Amino acid sequence: MIWRFREINRGRAETLAGELGQPLKLGEFLAARAFKEADEVRTFIKAEMKGLPAPMTLSDMDKAAARLLEARRRDEKVAVCGDYDADGLTASALLTRGLRELGHQVVTRVPNRLTDGYGLKPEAALALAEEGVRLIVTVDNGVSDYEAVEAAAGAGLDVIITDHHHLPPSPPKALAIVNPHRDPVWRESPPAGVGVAFMLLAGVKRHYQEAGILGPNDGPALMDYLSLVAIGTIADLVPLIGPNRIMVRHGLNFLASSRNPGLTALKKISRVSGSKVSPRDVGFRLAPRLNAAGRLGSAEPALELLLAEAEAPANHLAAQLEKLNQERHHGQSRLCNEALDRLESEISPDSRTVVMAGENWPRGLLGLAASRVAENTRKPTVLLSIEDGIAVGSGRSAGNFNLYNALNSLRHLFLTFGGHSQAAGLSLEREKLDDFKAAFENEALQVDGFQAEPDLWVDMEAPLNELSLLARPLSALEPFGQGNPAPVVMVRRVNVLDARPTDSGGELHLKMVLSDGLTRQQVVGFNLAPRLCEVCREMDVALTLDLSEYRGQMSANWRLVDFRNPE
Repeated sequence: MIWRFREINRGRAETLAGELGQPLKLGEFLAARAFKEADEVRTFIKAEMKGLPAPMTLSDMDKAAARLLEARRRDEKVAVCGDYDADGLTASALLTRGLRELGHQVVTRVPNRLTDGYGLKPEAALALAEEGVRLIVTVDNGVSDYEAVEAAAGAGLDVIITDHHHLPPSPPKALAIVNPHRDPVWRESPPAGVGVAFMLLAGVKRHYQEAGILGPNDGPALMDYLSLVAIGTIADLVPLIGPNRIMVRHGLNFLASSRNPGLTALKKISRVSGSKVSPRDVGFRLAPRLNAAGRLGSAEPALELLLAEAEAPANHLAAQLEKLNQERHHGQSRLCNEALDRLESEISPDSRTVVMAGENWPRGLLGLAASRVAENTRKPTVLLSIEDGIAVGSGRSAGNFNLYNALNSLRHLFLTFGGHSQAAGLSLEREKLDDFKAAFENEALQVDGFQAEPDLWVDMEAPLNELSLLARPLSALEPFGQGNPAPVVMVRRVNVLDARPTDSGGELHLKMVLSDGLTRQQVVGFNLAPRLCEVCREMDVALTLDLSEYRGQMSANWRLVDFRNPE
């Protein structure tokens, strides 16, 4: 990792610490994170629900609410059409549950990753029309589904699109498009698909109350739905700032005490318990189990779990997801090992990129495997599955390489393509694979200042004996995640009294005992055991705050992120 240090305005740090009645080091952290005033910090920490923009600040919300009201009055069947990942599944479950509570007939559809692919397809729209559906509401997809929207219109169906992906220059001709990228108040921190679905439900509920159909205390209890918002938002790696921070902060609290049978069963099978659920619990335990079904085929078991109304079927579905997640893990390991074994013979050590293809590699696992290969090689990686003459792939970036820009320059080679700077999906004809490999490598060679090592942003320096004083006030700034990363503190020239692999995790983790002569601190670095030979008696260490619960008691610990020889 390349250590980079955030700039700290010392005067502002002193002012913030003084006005908040906190240690100077906390003021330094706040200044490093660009906080300017104490009230701004207080607002950030409180994250009150009243800080959410009103639902009607989203364009077309009025059209969507009015059309749904019309559907309710006519008792029309409504279809909620989602996606197969955790964001799409939680969005589908949220809107399905909410509309049913509002008195709607609702059917819910999510595509099969392997047979349908992403998004709403014309065939699906026509099939819904045959079932008697008169209105389709998409969640977490739709802004690129021109043919499906056109097919739906031809069959007499209206379509409301709710999506959080960037809008194309000419969106589909839907009845309404609710998308945060259309509106300045939302554009700085656009919600995930499930967040947009939540705002739609809130807007529809308010519209029904204003129309006199619902009393002030009738309809869905919106706060209960924030558990689903928290899961989908964290899983989709949406920045936890602005409205997202507010919804996730409260959603995690509700998730810890949720009585939803599906969420209760999911937490139990994922070994998530206690009075607090962390973003790490969601990202590494709950979300992978929801994603597992869709990665291997049909996401229906995950959707059914989130819609379950009773304990027994919920437990059965959770056990099914656990089995699928184990299959996903084993399949991912096999794919990763095969790809890593082929590296030496297929990829030159001097190459800046990795592109490899295999016959019928499991399509749903390509992104996970590409991420693992990119981490191991520190090279942007694209893995592709060859199926009936077509190579379908997923890519992951490394270092400062913008994967989307590179692939966008080569889009003439692709049948389909989409993504962002760190991850992308694509497909192309098998005959063009060699051309793609050469062109992708050339794109990397053209990048000025190409950097394979990832950046590690250090917020501040602190002596070892002040870490325990900092942990509690820093923890008030959680939830940490994308856009609000956990604090990283550098301790300079600390003594390493002991360093050894841990007894668990296949000895992948590294345990250290640090000391400044008076204070001792034990830390663990995940997946750092292979670097044991680099440890010296005196090191600079980078530590991050790690919040955990044990026997009902919350504790704020420090985890080892990286270490280096003293400068």
